[in-house]
Amino acid sequence: MQADAVFFDAGGTLIYAEPPVGEVYAQALRQTGINADGAEVQRRFEEAWRRLRRQHAAAWSEHRRSDPLPYGRTEAEAKDWWRRVVRESFEPFGRPDHFEAAFLYLWDHFASGAAWRLYEDVLPTFDALERKGKGIGLISNWDVRLPGLLEQLGLSKRIRWPVVSCHVGAEKPHPSVFLRAAEASGLPPGRLLHVGDSYAEDVLGATRAGMGAVWLRRPGERGGEPEPPADGLIIVRSLREVVALLD
Repeated sequence: MQADAVFFDAGGTLIYAEPPVGEVYAQALRQTGINADGAEVQRRFEEAWRRLRRQHAAAWSEHRRSDPLPYGRTEAEAKDWWRRVVRESFEPFGRPDHFEAAFLYLWDHFASGAAWRLYEDVLPTFDALERKGKGIGLISNWDVRLPGLLEQLGLSKRIRWPVVSCHVGAEKPHPSVFLRAAEASGLPPGRLLHVGDSYAEDVLGATRAGMGAVWLRRPGERGGEPEPPADGLIIVRSLREVVALLD
């Protein structure tokens, strides 16, 4: 496989929340006097997140919303979105008396690098790519907090071209996000490779924009995603395998 630069997705590819989102949400509930199991809150969060994403996409397609970005472009827009996610995640467990305080606790928590961890293969992969002279970029659907997280986690000095949906005004899998990455790098899409853990967003989005694509399927993660057609699909279990593909 030929590529002069490699772009990566963020969540589920480079970083993950630790403790998991559900446990942090459960802690926020406990602070309001509501006891909830972290695993059950995690399930409710994932359901709420997926449901609201679908609703937003449907509303956009029917021209009932002016903004195609669930996470928005600004902090205020991002807070509006995440406030809805938190409220619906909490709903099965009761209505906290001090919802806004609980929400702001969660907003600040996930804006902190202390809430996130790098997968163990990230830095060794970056080191190997740099030794090969490959540029490193990022393409992520995220809100305005991501640049600060990259800085806190020490990734901003390693990622030359960060492309975040809130700055582009579009989300993966829309081709414009990937073409913005090509523009930022100064390279044609055909000389770029994108790696991510979502088949629909990362693999299809990149290939439709003319980029190479690798689907990262970490053991035990995203197990419920439907199996796509296998023809020509490159799947890796670790980012280290991406380096080998470039040999």
